[in-house]
Amino acid sequence: MPESVRDSPEFAEHLADLEARLVVLPAGRREAVPAAVEAASAAGARLVVPDGDKNVAPLLLALLRAGRRRPPVSVLLMRTTLPGGPERATAGMVVKPPLTWLLARLPGVRMRFLTDAFGVVVRRRGFPGVLPVRDPVTVPDGIPAPRASGGPFRLGVFGVVTARKNVPLLLEALAELPTVQLVVAGRCDPAVAAALAESSLVGRLEVDDRLLAEKEFDAAVAGVDAVAVMHDNDAPSGIVAEAAARGVPVLGPARGWASSMVTGTGIGEVADLGAPDPVGEVRAALTRLIDSRERRVAATRRAATRLGVQDFVSGMLGDVT
Repeated sequence: MPESVRDSPEFAEHLADLEARLVVLPAGRREAVPAAVEAASAAGARLVVPDGDKNVAPLLLALLRAGRRRPPVSVLLMRTTLPGGPERATAGMVVKPPLTWLLARLPGVRMRFLTDAFGVVVRRRGFPGVLPVRDPVTVPDGIPAPRASGGPFRLGVFGVVTARKNVPLLLEALAELPTVQLVVAGRCDPAVAAALAESSLVGRLEVDDRLLAEKEFDAAVAGVDAVAVMHDNDAPSGIVAEAAARGVPVLGPARGWASSMVTGTGIGEVADLGAPDPVGEVRAALTRLIDSRERRVAATRRAATRLGVQDFVSGMLGDVT
């Protein structure tokens, strides 16, 4: 791994207790990927590339150059977006499918794409033959009982809070829903932080602008009545699954992968963000969610039975004990 990863707050939070030999790779992708192939080959180990999207081309080249010395490789495509979807089109979207096709056909290469934690999406256009592995989301021991109804309805936004999460849209929608509070917990982009600072939701807004530890994240999600994921996307949403794992319904978009997760499991309501009046759409969807909260909570309990890590482990590594 690059030194920047080893020294990051995310590594300290999630991987600091990992009992393994760490190999520091060169910073550049062109140098790092061949070095990783060589290190795995020398150790007689499988090379696992958990974020393979930008590594497809250098990995294909490195494995071809390694010839018979190449190690077995598992590659995970985190994003399988193609032009024409909600994401901004890039050159990488065009070249990745044919390069993936070539890489997947090298002997010893196991190619997978990351699907949602519920397994709603099982194939991706443009990537024929690439099998899915479910996003590994575990259910905490003892899902807490839902918050008692009767008080203010608490809506949460979690994770890395970028402009794509449409926080200003939520703020505007909640302005006319005085019984709803908004909780924002996670590192906020400067533009998001500025919008929150200028919000008119006096007394109804809580902001914790920092990277949350795992226990803090658990407590934050368990402390709201619903989680908002307010952006169309073409990739699986971990926050949607994490909310369901904790018995919390979701307010999602009417299009994209997050929408498929919400509607495919019944764990929440969706709003059409592309409508002429997206603020009204969000307000109406949230009102429906408040009215159907008990039914949506029950759906999260059913959906949580589909979560776990075994599908991911066996898909990436094969049958292991």
